Amino acid sequence: MKSIPVLANLLKTEEFANRYFAAQAIASLVCNGSRGTLLSVANSGAAGGLISLLGCADADISDLLQLSEEFGLVHYPDQVALERLFRVEDIRVGATSRKSIPALVDLLKPIPDRPGAPFLALGLLTQLSKDCPSNKIVMVESGALEALTKYLSLGPQDATEEAATDLLGILFSSAEIRRHESAFGAVSQLVAVLRLGGRGARYSAAIALESLFSADHIRNADTARQAVQPLVEILNTGLEKEQHAAIAALVRLLSENPSRALAVADVEMNAVDVLCRILSSNCSMELKGNAAELCGVLFGNTRIRSTMGAARCVEPLVALLVSEYSPAQHSVVRALDKLVDDEQLAELVAAHGAVVPLVGLLYGKNYMLHEAISRALVKLGKDRPACKMEMVKAGVIESILDILHEAPDFLSSAFAELLRILTNNASIAKGPSAAKVVEPLFLLLTRPEFGPDGQHSALQVLVNILEHPQCRADYNLNSHQAIEPLIPLLDSPAPAVQQLAAELLSHLLLEEHLQKDPLTQQVIGPLLRVLGSGIHILQQRAVKALVGIALTWPNEIAKEGGVAELSKVILQADPSLPHALWESAAAVLASILQFSSEFYLEVPVAVLVRLLRSGTEGTVVGALNALLVLESDDGTSAEAMAESGAIEALLELLRYNSTHTNMVDID
Repeated sequence: MKSIPVLANLLKTEEFANRYFAAQAIASLVCNGSRGTLLSVANSGAAGGLISLLGCADADISDLLQLSEEFGLVHYPDQVALERLFRVEDIRVGATSRKSIPALVDLLKPIPDRPGAPFLALGLLTQLSKDCPSNKIVMVESGALEALTKYLSLGPQDATEEAATDLLGILFSSAEIRRHESAFGAVSQLVAVLRLGGRGARYSAAIALESLFSADHIRNADTARQAVQPLVEILNTGLEKEQHAAIAALVRLLSENPSRALAVADVEMNAVDVLCRILSSNCSMELKGNAAELCGVLFGNTRIRSTMGAARCVEPLVALLVSEYSPAQHSVVRALDKLVDDEQLAELVAAHGAVVPLVGLLYGKNYMLHEAISRALVKLGKDRPACKMEMVKAGVIESILDILHEAPDFLSSAFAELLRILTNNASIAKGPSAAKVVEPLFLLLTRPEFGPDGQHSALQVLVNILEHPQCRADYNLNSHQAIEPLIPLLDSPAPAVQQLAAELLSHLLLEEHLQKDPLTQQVIGPLLRVLGSGIHILQQRAVKALVGIALTWPNEIAKEGGVAELSKVILQADPSLPHALWESAAAVLASILQFSSEFYLEVPVAVLVRLLRSGTEGTVVGALNALLVLESDDGTSAEAMAESGAIEALLELLRYNSTHTNMVDID
């Protein structure tokens, strides 16, 4: 232990032989000594002296090498000692390493009398950088990125070039280093390695670029586009591990940026054709899965999707879908999801039998995959009744229900959209499988975080099913299950949700037990607010729902301001107003008038006169009774009636009554 400081000082002397044999002694200590001995050597500062010996030309130290041979010593004690020292974790991540890094980075600059130094420095820097973020930062602050980039530009030998690109890949695995201003300058040099470097270096460069492309400012720069063609070349001609690296870099570069994928379509050898060949080959399932992932990225671009190569990918992608290798299946689903955006390709995907295996993947808790499957099935099902029936027979509805109770909101929304597409088909909507979704969907509508898109789809599914009388008869839904979830949706900020909620209510309220349920009173206020929206389609749905309960709850409708809102609808002068809306509003108002004469005075005279033109006897009778009461109570009201066209309306009724004896008996 006492010799260590002496040996460390000898490493700093001018006499090279002294330094060399001091290094031999240090190497013997670190290779054979205890942990305490190694720590003492590290703390002595010996590492700096050892680094000063690295890489000397054999010709310059031939005598020393010969002596080492005679004494049975190692030829390069500096390398041996440093490599062994840096294996000790406390030393590797400690102060000794941080002090050594700048000196090692300096060796990346070629030194004529130390030709082997760069390669040795690269090995040690790589050893120090692995799993040690603090060492990586010290390297970058010492100028490692600039030094490595410049060194690569000199065209070093293959092994050194590979080591340099390996180290860049390790450094760029750190997000902090990717943001460093020097990182951007490495892209062009790594692309040059892709084009002209040795095989190993090209592989390492692809890995380094994949990490770099995680940074938005690098991925979106024009320089990054230069990597596309050489990466596709590696994909076409490389070994399988090189193809993995090329695909990973291309996926990182082109993801979420389909416009950049155009560059691939213009490459001399079409990347999609290369991917198709990989998918159809006997290569590993992992590589096929990676190829499918890149297909998914490229097929996001309309121009690439329209190529013959994309069409040729359909068959091997579907074949891969039925494999046992889950990661490949997941990538295939994403690729098919993009392909079926094209109508002709959707036909091709369906024709190759993709529907059943897609449905078969709806299990477990891979929610992102389930969302992609749902999207693809929606596109396949649109305007294809046979595809919809195939999905139902394959058990898609049962699979959805197995997942739905635990599914996050985004997936529940996707499932609701798929169910909407399926139940647009009346045969499916009336079938036994669809019957199973009614209660779960009503329950889904009660989720507070379930958004308007999902609510819209779920409501449409329920309308598709419950608009059929025989379907409603099959369910014994109580008001808490069916009516209560719809009440807040009538006040939704989304008009489409309001419309469907009101439409669904109009179907449900055809059922007598729901009409008479006390809870039903709670829908009156929201329905009247919808009625006051002024939007014809919303008014039509709301009035239709009110018709269903007008006979049971006329007083409640009136007390919620129904007379005024219904009167506004009846007085609308818009000629495009549907006659059914006017007639329905008139019928509800007539029910209120028939319930109690106390509301006669609340109805404007002009409204009562318009009710005389209704085609419904009950509405006309109610209006006549109200007009008679008004006239008897206030003689001046007759003038207002005449101004509103009462005389003409009464004459029309008389003429009609003369030819239809069972109409109205007018006094």
